[in-house]
Amino acid sequence: FAAKMFNEAELLFPQSEWASKSSLMAAYAYYSQSYYSDAIFELERFLKVYPGNSNESYVHYLLALCYYETIEDEKKDLSPLNNAKEKFELILNKYPDTDFALDSKYKIDLVLDILAAKEIYIGKHYLKDQKWIAALNRFKYVVENYETTAHVEEALFRLVELNYKLGLVEESKRYASILGYNYK
Repeated sequence: FAAKMFNEAELLFPQSEWASKSSLMAAYAYYSQSYYSDAIFELERFLKVYPGNSNESYVHYLLALCYYETIEDEKKDLSPLNNAKEKFELILNKYPDTDFALDSKYKIDLVLDILAAKEIYIGKHYLKDQKWIAALNRFKYVVENYETTAHVEEALFRLVELNYKLGLVEESKRYASILGYNYK
């Protein structure tokens, strides 16, 4: 109801200073009630209708939060993950001195952790289907691209296991030494 009233206020007073504020409040009203798709629509419309507004950093942050809130887990659709990561990175790059930058950095770490979990999940699926090379590539990707996540330890363990299974004993020893040195 509040979002509809804010949209109506924007329509009734399009040239006033309250039009942009009403539009932003409509988006926030949708966000606060977990109507994320409606909030995303309102926020993207805000960016088109009111470019250069003083609240632009907040709009991008709220948009990133909408995408972030629609993330389910590593087994589901990747688009909310990628959209959230993209928006949080935009905040870090374009608005590094705002209050939203610190939280964006934290949220990017969480998104990267979920992306690493997705790679591990797919790698395990390949293991189950005995597609050794595909699984090996997934686990290598985690080690190379998500080295700050909690999933590196498992990826290294799986690399030791797979390389040994494939007869690549030296490669297996190399990963085992990395695993032992970093994770005891």
